Amino acid sequence: MAVVAALSTRRIARLAGVSHVTVARTLRNDPCVAPATAQRVRRVLKRHGYRPNPMVSALMAQLRSSRRKVYQPTLAFLNAWWPPTVWWQCPTKTAQFHGAEARAAELGYKLEMFWLAARGMTSDRMVGILRTRGVQGVLVGPIQHAWKGLAFGWEHFSVATISFSIVEPRVTNAGAAVFQAMARLMAELLARGYRRVGYITSRDFERRVDTLAGGAFRLFQREFAAADRLEPLIFDYDVETEGVRSWLRRERPDVIVTRLPNVYESIVALGYGVPGDLGFAHLDLPPALRAQGVAGIDALHGQVGAAAVELVINQIHLNLRGVPRVPTTTSVYGEFVPGPSLRPRVRGAASHRFRSMLSSPCAYADGNSFD
Repeated sequence: MAVVAALSTRRIARLAGVSHVTVARTLRNDPCVAPATAQRVRRVLKRHGYRPNPMVSALMAQLRSSRRKVYQPTLAFLNAWWPPTVWWQCPTKTAQFHGAEARAAELGYKLEMFWLAARGMTSDRMVGILRTRGVQGVLVGPIQHAWKGLAFGWEHFSVATISFSIVEPRVTNAGAAVFQAMARLMAELLARGYRRVGYITSRDFERRVDTLAGGAFRLFQREFAAADRLEPLIFDYDVETEGVRSWLRRERPDVIVTRLPNVYESIVALGYGVPGDLGFAHLDLPPALRAQGVAGIDALHGQVGAAAVELVINQIHLNLRGVPRVPTTTSVYGEFVPGPSLRPRVRGAASHRFRSMLSSPCAYADGNSFD
């Protein structure tokens, strides 16, 4: 087996006609290096097949992180929601923020809230404030109007978002694994003998998750007989009890899946017994419903926030700024929470391809194939 001698940065520096410090800065994508110089160094690196030692890189990142703990640089949590009182009442958003805040602190940073929708605030003014404060990284929380773009001076910051709520520009993001969450719920419902699964959603929610929930529901409906494939009830935003009533009478589901608030309360108010008349499962189980025995998916929003802030910090370490040419998505797999809102499993009720999902939350089909 051929052995390739490792090239040092000093050797690369001599070949490129620069100092070893310039080589090190080029490897870190330091913007202080002139573009022409950086290009020359990279040509030498490529020509000689240079590869950085991953163990050394990890050690240096750890050392830099340790030094930062003496002084905590600030990261911005850019919040475009208004008013703040409404935002703080949402357990999903607050869990994401606190998860990101805790993870940032572990990595030597302080995450601070900045309200973009505050009176008198503009994007340009916010950019000026953040740059004056020396903020290098911005984490954008879910925004109030998911179908709108968000104009901002992204080129000045390392940036990531939580979920898909920003349509334009598309940036690196972290979010709950919504497709897999729906797949796991459908498997659980099949295992419990349900056959007429009703899905209640909204256009606003589907935009926020890049239609992954609705797409998964449509896909996994193929496990049911054609006569049992129900049309989803789709609201624009908020749930309307009368709309739920007429849809229930028309479609006659035996179980409801939803991510929207107030659906469970509407079903109970209409006189339906759970699980006697209708089973009920929540795609993103809030603490209040969990306390009432509702089954569903714990989306682990604290972990989502932690994953999102890691994306920002990684970009800072690599000196990457602005909107990436190829955005990436990090998905956080949730956990199924059983509850008496669903009847018990029935032996042999789930099809073979769905059985693996009942023990492995990451698998969404046996062999990932659909005949």
